[in-house]
Amino acid sequence: MFSIFKKNKKVMIFIDGSNLYHVLLKNCGRSDLKFQDFAKKLTGSGRKLEKIFYYNVRQELEGKIKIPEEQKKFLNSLHKIPGFEVKLGIWKEQNGSIVEKGVDVMLATDLVLHAVKNNFDTAIIVSGDGDFFPAIETVKKEGKKVEVAAFESNISKEASDSADKVLKLYKAFFNGLWMPKRRPRKLGYSNYKKRRPAQTKDTNSSNRSNSRRKILS
Repeated sequence: MFSIFKKNKKVMIFIDGSNLYHVLLKNCGRSDLKFQDFAKKLTGSGRKLEKIFYYNVRQELEGKIKIPEEQKKFLNSLHKIPGFEVKLGIWKEQNGSIVEKGVDVMLATDLVLHAVKNNFDTAIIVSGDGDFFPAIETVKKEGKKVEVAAFESNISKEASDSADKVLKLYKAFFNGLWMPKRRPRKLGYSNYKKRRPAQTKDTNSSNRSNSRRKILS
């Protein structure tokens, strides 16, 4: 009984940030995810979440793309999450187009490295990309389990076939996992009441002044 419970207890999550961002926008219409809560839901009960890795690119390229303030704020918020590590690739110009480089390689490398170091029992890859197939096979040879979390419309056959388990994501899965929306500030009725007497006083004062002018004339 004890050995069964212990097996696959330690979990590490590897998130392809760019992939997740686009599928969330496509399927849910938003991307402001509470990553810590998302990771806990993927891990489930009876297992320990060791660490979360997040991979993306810094949105800047010298002379062409400058990192927007929104991404700076977003990355800073991720750094504050306990047990969360951010790894960023780079942009490269290729055949007249600007493409991201290094993200898949970093994720695959970390996946294999932590498996060899025995840092997890189960890895959860948040991406349906088939490019991770060789890394998944290598990790399984180390006696580790691999789960793939992805929307059904976004998971490749290679990822689905190679994973020990597929966690299918869907819109309702993310209920309660979104950041609260900020409500715009509105002028309250109490503020309106405070302002109105001043306007009335000014109007009455102006009327009295006009009346005096008519009498004097």
